[in-house]
Amino acid sequence: MSTKKTTAAVVLAIAVAISACGAEAEQPVGQGAPKSTDTRSVEHPADDDGDSARTIGDTVTLRDDTGRTMQVTLTGVAYRDAFAKDKTLSLPGKYALAASFTMTSETGGRLGDVTDNFIRWEKNGDSAETAGYSDAPWQGCIDGYTPYAETEPNQEYKAITDFNVPSQGGLIIIEDQYGGVALWKIPAKDAGTGTEPATRYTTVDC
Repeated sequence: MSTKKTTAAVVLAIAVAISACGAEAEQPVGQGAPKSTDTRSVEHPADDDGDSARTIGDTVTLRDDTGRTMQVTLTGVAYRDAFAKDKTLSLPGKYALAASFTMTSETGGRLGDVTDNFIRWEKNGDSAETAGYSDAPWQGCIDGYTPYAETEPNQEYKAITDFNVPSQGGLIIIEDQYGGVALWKIPAKDAGTGTEPATRYTTVDC
């Protein structure tokens, strides 16, 4: 090959490389699914993830069902007798665990639908999903606190969810539709605030 042809080939190769780099650099931000801004999220939470878990009062930024950011804070937990109103229930866990949250978004939105099973409890290999529990003592009394509600822009929304659990303590986990995961390590006793709208109906009707 002549020197002139060799030089032309080298120039062409460099031009192609520069063009490829430029195309990559110009790719718009936001292509693909957005991720949670919680840098301590984990893919598969487990009980020994204590260093990754938040505690009551901590706020995590997740994504709502349309990908917009939402701030979620666990404000309290409370344990009650799962059989307080009906001793004949067929339940795997002895406790009705109420967990309260606040949710805030600049744009409004919701975290997900009841069928998404995006909120759960875990401890020592046991797990419980809030969507699978419909026999809490306060069932039907806290419909205005559903975690599946559409929130208003810049308005704090107070939510309560519940789980049927075999023991106290463990982790409460929320996973959004974009892979963002938030987890809070909860104490083995009542703590925080916000569960009162549920627990007040543990033994009385609403």
